Amino acid sequence: METLFKDIRYAVRSLLKRPGFTAIAVITLALGIGANTAIFTVLNAVMLRALPVKDPQQLVFLSNPDRHGVNGGQETGNRFLFAYHEFEWLRDHNQVFSEMFAVQSALSSQPIVVEGSEQNEAARARISAVSGGYFAGLGVNTILGRPFTAESDQAGNATPMAVISYDYWKNRFALDPSIIGRRIRVRQTSFEIIGITRPGFSGETVGSVPDLWVPLRMETEVSREVLAPPKDVRNKYMWLQVMARLKPGVTLEQANAGINLALQQMLQSEASQISTDQHAAYLNQRIALSRGDRGASTLRTSFGKPLLILMGLVALLLLIACANAANLFLARGLSRQKEIAVRVALGAGVGRLARQLVTESLLLALAAGGLGLLLAQWADALLVRLASSGPYPIPIDLHPDARILGFTIAVSLLTGVLFGLAPALRAARVDLNALLKGDAKGTVRSSSPSGRLPAAKILVIGQVALSFVLLIVMGLFLRSFQKLAQTKLGYDSEHLLQFSIVPPKGYQGAAVNQFHKQLLERLQAISGVRNASLSLSGLFSDIDLGMNLSIDGYQPAPGQQMTANNDYVGPKYFSTADIPILSGREIGPQDEGNAPLVGVINQTMARTFFGDTNPMGRQIKASAPFGVLDFTVVGIVADSKHDDLRTPSGSWFYTPFFHASRHPNFSWATNEVRVSGNAPAVVTAIRAAIKDVSPLIEMPEIHAIDELASQTITTDRLITSLSSCF
Repeated sequence: METLFKDIRYAVRSLLKRPGFTAIAVITLALGIGANTAIFTVLNAVMLRALPVKDPQQLVFLSNPDRHGVNGGQETGNRFLFAYHEFEWLRDHNQVFSEMFAVQSALSSQPIVVEGSEQNEAARARISAVSGGYFAGLGVNTILGRPFTAESDQAGNATPMAVISYDYWKNRFALDPSIIGRRIRVRQTSFEIIGITRPGFSGETVGSVPDLWVPLRMETEVSREVLAPPKDVRNKYMWLQVMARLKPGVTLEQANAGINLALQQMLQSEASQISTDQHAAYLNQRIALSRGDRGASTLRTSFGKPLLILMGLVALLLLIACANAANLFLARGLSRQKEIAVRVALGAGVGRLARQLVTESLLLALAAGGLGLLLAQWADALLVRLASSGPYPIPIDLHPDARILGFTIAVSLLTGVLFGLAPALRAARVDLNALLKGDAKGTVRSSSPSGRLPAAKILVIGQVALSFVLLIVMGLFLRSFQKLAQTKLGYDSEHLLQFSIVPPKGYQGAAVNQFHKQLLERLQAISGVRNASLSLSGLFSDIDLGMNLSIDGYQPAPGQQMTANNDYVGPKYFSTADIPILSGREIGPQDEGNAPLVGVINQTMARTFFGDTNPMGRQIKASAPFGVLDFTVVGIVADSKHDDLRTPSGSWFYTPFFHASRHPNFSWATNEVRVSGNAPAVVTAIRAAIKDVSPLIEMPEIHAIDELASQTITTDRLITSLSSCF
């Protein structure tokens, strides 16, 4: 141990004598180590870190932790999401879980008004609807007030209450303890704040942090039809993530068998509602339990592969840095040959000298690791900003933990060995006789006829080769991204604006349609607006209303999915979006109210289900949990991008927004506005028109379609940008 301390002291003195060399080596290595630490920190936060809850290893998912949104109809095979009545059955009929709880699979963002406050302006907050056992199941307590309880799940319980997060309490209420019992307003409904979660708790989903939680049983905010069992068990409304906590002593395999037994009992009871020949297909459902300790996250699907690719790139960058540092050490070793020769003459062995030199390289690497850790913290903030598709950073915890520190130390030590060992061994094998034959200034004749060390040549060649690999990879990413960015949307996205709007509370039935028509008239009257229409889902909204199809005279191929996505659209929708009409007509005012239901299908749907025959005038029946649409085809339009630039258009059909067949729960609308003039001025006029229609309206965010389309390739842009930096 004493010898080790001597080596360290000697190494420190030696490095301080050459500050230029030391600074260059530390900075070079810090860039490589910092890049690796930065990417690993994000990888750890997204894919490795356990939830900060009680005994996270006891948590399991019944649903797919990487899925969100809504599924309609009937699932086969492994279940992804669950209907509310299914969650209730499984919660009440299993013997393997101590707690089971459900979570709305996607957050909603709503304007929140604090009642009784001097500053009562609405500010948006992220809301998660959860079952009563949510906080108990996660083992999370409140620091003030109380959490939800099992009573929150009882039928008829419509008490508006909310639990808010610590960060929301801090940012919105300045840690005011009197906030318990105060009320906040969401969509004109008043919620009582009953509790505040502890610091550090961010929910069960990584990268999706709620500001407040409300009970799933809020009948004022959640449709009763969503909560109630469906009229047709083949048309379920599946929208819930379900998690559970294992009972003590129960293994994952035992729990999997027990919960699937409960599932089959439920399915058997429901199968009596359908024909016998459909029983086998209906019973082909199962639950595949998965670990819940890391929580749910759609980020794993979006960023899992890109992060692994980036880890590979930064590993190459670190190798280049190591080669550069090794060259510096070789050059330094050449200048220290007389010093080393003296130590050899005094009896120092090769092993002793090599250990001393490796100690210097390890000290340099550890210093670089410390600097790299600081650089990584700055780089991570930039990285998350680049990766975020919206105006706000993805909310993930990037604070260093034991795993990050261990990774940085391990990489630093490995780096020290990689760049220091070979030069140390080479420098320690000094030829004392050759050195003594040098000139009076101590110049030593090189062992290479060319005057350069062969090892240095190898390192330079390696650096160049690795640099070429990075350049080639960057070129491939850049070409792929350019091709993706130039994907045709199927319509003119330039000067096309979009926003979603919900009528104020109290609008029902015909009043909802009247509200949207009045707003549409105001929009069309704005100077600079060429055309305006509306739809339910809109473009790039991540809302797909999948429906099961039945077409007279069409026999599906074995295994073919008879499904298509539906959107309700207003008059002149295709003209406003500039989607080409290939045959027939678009939906107009004559198709509203109780008129015969008509529909327009896209090119993919026409080709898939009608081939070379003419689909005009054909009848199509589409069914889903939200209703049945039996319509006549009156038009065919070109395929267009709805979700993202990568996904093919798929089969879509469009029915009239103002028709009586639209489900009454679909009260919101997405307005599309085609502008020809100054877009910022038009946006200001749009906001004024919205306020004119209703002063109580929640002011929506207005986006350009180009902006929404660009957000769908954020991951590709991130990889391309970072690889270009490398």
